[in-house]
Amino acid sequence: MNTLRKVSRRRFLQLTGFTAGGLVLGARVPGPGALAGVLDEATGSALNIFVSVRADGIVEIVAHRSEMGTGIRTGLPQIVADEMEADWQRVKVIQAQANPAYGSQNTDGSRSVRDFYLVMRQMGAAARTLLETAAADTWGVPAAQCRAREHVVHGPGGQTLGFGELAARAAKLPMPDTATLRMKAEADFRYVGQSLPIVDLDAMLAGEAVYGIDVQLPDMLYASIERSPWLQGKIESLESDAALAMAGVVDVVTLEAADGAPGFNPIEGVAVLAENNWSALRGRDALKLRWSASAHSEHSATQYLDGLAALVESGPGEVRRERGDVSAALERAEQMVRATYRTPYLAHASMEPPVATARVAAGSCEIWACTQTPQATRKAVAEALGLDVDAVVVHVTLLGGGFGRKSKPDFAVEAARLSSRAGRPVQVVWSREDDIRHDYFHACSAQHFQGALDAQGQV
Repeated sequence: MNTLRKVSRRRFLQLTGFTAGGLVLGARVPGPGALAGVLDEATGSALNIFVSVRADGIVEIVAHRSEMGTGIRTGLPQIVADEMEADWQRVKVIQAQANPAYGSQNTDGSRSVRDFYLVMRQMGAAARTLLETAAADTWGVPAAQCRAREHVVHGPGGQTLGFGELAARAAKLPMPDTATLRMKAEADFRYVGQSLPIVDLDAMLAGEAVYGIDVQLPDMLYASIERSPWLQGKIESLESDAALAMAGVVDVVTLEAADGAPGFNPIEGVAVLAENNWSALRGRDALKLRWSASAHSEHSATQYLDGLAALVESGPGEVRRERGDVSAALERAEQMVRATYRTPYLAHASMEPPVATARVAAGSCEIWACTQTPQATRKAVAEALGLDVDAVVVHVTLLGGGFGRKSKPDFAVEAARLSSRAGRPVQVVWSREDDIRHDYFHACSAQHFQGALDAQGQV
């Protein structure tokens, strides 16, 4: 199911543009069975497209997937740079904002390279072709006689032009047909298949890498939220005077849950807004809260798992696959081995708990979040605030692990709603306890196995 898909010409955006003396190049990228959308025209920013060449020769490559320790912010640009014949030392990687033009930005399932390998190669090959064609036009020679190597295009008479020198002219050329692209042979790869240092390594070693919790905005408040201990719990009573009296605490705000099934929406809670995270935590501890019961308040994970185990041990259920005469084999057995295995609810427990920062103002919202799914986050925030999706910008920070938990937008929605209420930027920081208690858990399960051994100990 997760195989590479053939990308036709219709999946490759016929777009060029001129920006700041540089070449910008974009493409349609495949989603599961359909195009994800088209890019807007280039507007002078390389942040909404995949490849740009600046006049100074720097190649900017957009990474549209989230970096959570897998190296994908290096891996995908590495493919583009190799096919493009760019000098890796002159490549700058830019993190994409949420935009359906990039196709799926849902970074999960170990699919990024498998789904986008061919697309990234085509992006690099098309950029190289445009640069080679621009050089050929400059020299008045056939494009077939020009070759890009290591950030320079070489002509048949020994002429050379750097990528930056060709960018402006290349930007005016029509996009090459993907069917005519000259792709590199695998034997000629310089970067693909090689272990390159990740592009964020220096920043990480210097303590300058920006994760969700590192975002700081002027006039920002910090929020710590006491959430309902069970799904669909409602605030029955709240005493917040002690919290409001604490130094640094600015406000106490209730967050009502959305009606209907919880899904991946925030559950009901009370947020303490403060000038620093420590004051927010202390204020939260001072809250006196009582929650109403719900259909979920008496749920016991232990009892539920015990019930599952009893169910699988009580006898055969629905037969999905059968081969051979199982009953006869069991009757002939010299020895039977039986065991029941249990898997409890499991939290993802990523190293960095969920963190999001929001700035809501003048009918718009900016989000900074360690999210695996910036587009889903953008949509959820827009719905929560009653905004058009285009009015929401999602900046993706580095992720201190994700494991699928950070593909859910609830923590970003919390930050957006609080910023809207406070009239100031707000950062929501989940504690480790919050993360374990309110995770979207791996399902618990029970499995019962039995096997038969004959006299020779064979299964």
